[in-house]
Amino acid sequence: MDQTDANERWTPPSDLSGITATPRVPFTPPPPAWEPTYAPLRMRAKALVIDLLLALAVVIPLAVLSDGISSSNGLLRIKFSAPPLLLGMVLWMAYMTLMEGKYGASLGKRTTGLRVVTEDGSPIELEAALIRNILRFLDAVPYVVPYLLGYTVANRSPKRQRFGDRVAETIVVLDVAAELPGGPAPYQLPAR
Repeated sequence: MDQTDANERWTPPSDLSGITATPRVPFTPPPPAWEPTYAPLRMRAKALVIDLLLALAVVIPLAVLSDGISSSNGLLRIKFSAPPLLLGMVLWMAYMTLMEGKYGASLGKRTTGLRVVTEDGSPIELEAALIRNILRFLDAVPYVVPYLLGYTVANRSPKRQRFGDRVAETIVVLDVAAELPGGPAPYQLPAR
């Protein structure tokens, strides 16, 4: 091998005027990765209070029907017995599971602009909604100070997940419509 060949470097031709380079396939960049905006715990608490008030609107008439309301000496006394409370809890569990499983949010979450999705951002299914709502009873411990355990677990979680969310692999995020100017869109049932 000649020493002059080893020292030579390739240089591009100086005249490229006749060559046009067009890509065969136009490049389309991938969509940006989904970055969830985790719901603040105080907004989740507001949504829970709204949903509990809806449950109370069901339990009080059930208590009336089971003779749980009486008045004596001008005082109104409401006594919640086990059957109305148990029925109210079952109805509330069914309401939360169906609303989150079918529409992604209960009325309380919808009002506050929140939505429940899986960890990858896809819509939640009925099974995951049922799991996260059954475990709500564990998150509500101790019952003297409701949701103290759920608050503590969610506050320490980087994704703001309570215990039920971790098991069901769900997260609560700010709804995209709530981030738009003018607030959340009115609640609409999906078209069939």
